[in-house]
Amino acid sequence: MKKISTYLPSFIISVFLVFLIIASSAILLVDINVSASKIKKLAEKNALESKIYTEIEKYYTDKYNTTGIPAEVYMEAINDQYIKTFVEAYIDSAFEALNSNGLMNEVHPINTKLEENIDSFFNEFADKNNYQKDEKFDLKLKNTKDSAYITIGSFCDVYKFSTMSSKGVLSKLARIYSNRTYATALLLGSTLFMLILLVLINRKKKITAVYWIGISALISGIIGMIPSIYLIASRYYDSFSIKQPAVFTAFTSAMYKYTEAFMAIQIALLVFGLAMVVIYGIIGEKKKYPNTKPTQID
Repeated sequence: MKKISTYLPSFIISVFLVFLIIASSAILLVDINVSASKIKKLAEKNALESKIYTEIEKYYTDKYNTTGIPAEVYMEAINDQYIKTFVEAYIDSAFEALNSNGLMNEVHPINTKLEENIDSFFNEFADKNNYQKDEKFDLKLKNTKDSAYITIGSFCDVYKFSTMSSKGVLSKLARIYSNRTYATALLLGSTLFMLILLVLINRKKKITAVYWIGISALISGIIGMIPSIYLIASRYYDSFSIKQPAVFTAFTSAMYKYTEAFMAIQIALLVFGLAMVVIYGIIGEKKKYPNTKPTQID
């Protein structure tokens, strides 16, 4: 193994292999775990609907003094199922954008009961106060309905996809996400190529390739595992300054979930690397002393 013609190239390739393994495990994590269906399940698991309902109710209660519209006009038409539908509509729209050009079309699920409540309130108010139902009245009515959908949507967009879209972040992420299959194939192909190179370089003593592969897997596992353990053990994501409880829960739970998944992959790599090194040690020793027998004393 110490022969310079094999040792030096093996060392260089193993260094590249470490970073390729880390990158491959990260892109696989994204490819497998980051999808609309997985995000929806995560949101459902955290029961975000009740938190969102409380936030919307507080908002309209506080706004009563400004708008003159009682919170009940809105809240009687909003329930957990409607909120869940709204949350999922934003998730679907965001992933459609991620899979294309990154431009998100906000979809506001129609709430007939909500619109009827607003209609009733405005008409009753106009009749009671002899307010003329003209174009100005109709415009105010329309704007109130549109504003209701936008407001409810702002609370239901717990992952803040619309904000990321308006800031151009979603379009940048789309370049990576929409090409994740190609990126995965490229990284896995590069990793496989490096593994084959190690075997070819050490073809005269193939067991040495097992050592280098094991070392690469071991080191990549350690590099990926240590920061993951720190982030989880220190509850690092809990320090995020997010005022909305639903948004805080959505973001932190997602970050912890993906960090834990990444850590699990790195632990598996570490164990695999250790196993390969042990195998090299056992087989390497046998090849080094093939005919060694216990000394017999007469």
